[in-house]
Amino acid sequence: MAEEFERFFREQPAVCDFVVELTHDSGQQIQEMSLFLAYMIFKAVNLGGGHVASITRDALESAYRASESWINQMSEAEGSELQATLTASFNKDTEPYLLQYVISELNQPLEDGRELDDNGKGEVFFLLKTVITSLSNKENTIGFE
Repeated sequence: MAEEFERFFREQPAVCDFVVELTHDSGQQIQEMSLFLAYMIFKAVNLGGGHVASITRDALESAYRASESWINQMSEAEGSELQATLTASFNKDTEPYLLQYVISELNQPLEDGRELDDNGKGEVFFLLKTVITSLSNKENTIGFE
């Protein structure tokens, strides 16, 4: 497993730096969880389509802005409209199974048995949504017509 992580760090240094930078103030558990889930996304994308080219900082920043737009769109919806909007968005997304995997993992207890609070879940989801978009090398369509 250590060799696999090394490969991830070697092949995707911008992704690793991005995750570390965005989780720097969030605590070690969130940072480690984010890096582990980013690695799992990297692994899944590699298994699904072969080798993934090294992601640039510019590509990550572009995906980050797209994720911000998606989050803003979701935050404007309320009640039943929110659920309908989320369902429609997941149906349009380029990697819905990876997003479902991330959500499932975020709802699991941490190693010490505690649960991640909603802010922590949102932070990690947002970060990993950006990683998924970047690594899948597909235009981010979630939430957009």
